[in-house]
Amino acid sequence: MDRKTRRSVLITGAGTLAALAGCSGSSDDGSSGSSETTTSEQPTTLDINNAVLCSEKPTGYREYTEQPNSTYDPGEVIWVYFEPSTTGTESTGEGEIRFEYDFTVSVTGPNGENLGSVEDTAGRTVSEGTDLQKVFLFANYSPPTEFEGGTHTLEVEVTDTIADNTATETLEFEVDSGLAHASGEFGIGRFVFTESEARGYRDYDENAQAEYGTTEKVWYYYEIDGFAYEETENAKTPDLQITETLTGPEGDIWSEANIPLSNMFEPSKDLDEYFITDYIAPSQEWLPGEYELRFEITDGYTDKRVTEEYTFTVVE
Repeated sequence: MDRKTRRSVLITGAGTLAALAGCSGSSDDGSSGSSETTTSEQPTTLDINNAVLCSEKPTGYREYTEQPNSTYDPGEVIWVYFEPSTTGTESTGEGEIRFEYDFTVSVTGPNGENLGSVEDTAGRTVSEGTDLQKVFLFANYSPPTEFEGGTHTLEVEVTDTIADNTATETLEFEVDSGLAHASGEFGIGRFVFTESEARGYRDYDENAQAEYGTTEKVWYYYEIDGFAYEETENAKTPDLQITETLTGPEGDIWSEANIPLSNMFEPSKDLDEYFITDYIAPSQEWLPGEYELRFEITDGYTDKRVTEEYTFTVVE
């Protein structure tokens, strides 16, 4: 006869269960717990054994689905299964004993920020003589907002409230940001002043001296490396913002433009070959001298920002 009564607690997103595997007490076929539990002596140590990150709620003693590669999507719930190595008990009378654990689950983000903790208590009352070798617990943690991509740390602290022993265990899990990245380090990978509009990826006529006449358009070509983009079955979508500032020979600002780059590309588009070709032109004539063209590029998905400057010369 199975006399287990499972207790499930749900509080601020953390579900907990203290349970036993198998039968408790004796049964009609003569099976019984493997060790008699007494309350005269309490265990003096406590460890957390078999701590496992799971993809769904465990269903029993060592009955769980381990999360593949300990990697979750940003909105997934984190389930953790674990087993206390010892169990303190106290008599409740009428041939029964009880055990109880307090626990805290804390999560730290990729940058060391504390994402919050949940605290709860889980316990059981069982018959004397119950086998306490297979006590297990599990909990879940749901972030208040979606996890950001990167390595996170989950710490479980468990206290046996009856034996007054405490143990901690730390696990790491990855969160897949759901984003893909162009190759290379984020920034402008290649910049070239050109004679005219580029015809395609790395197909242009370079103006090696970066010199232009007083009425010429100043053409340029550049590639942005390492940016993030959202990839779906239907499109690839970056979220870039460029601030372009042109400073003249006398140190004054000739122009400033904010350029959003959030185009949706076909899924087959190779964004490792993403390039921009553009030009600037004077309203009438350039002043002779050296000009600085400054780019500030922000990746809206990662909040990364880089600044690059390039110079060209206007000659009479």
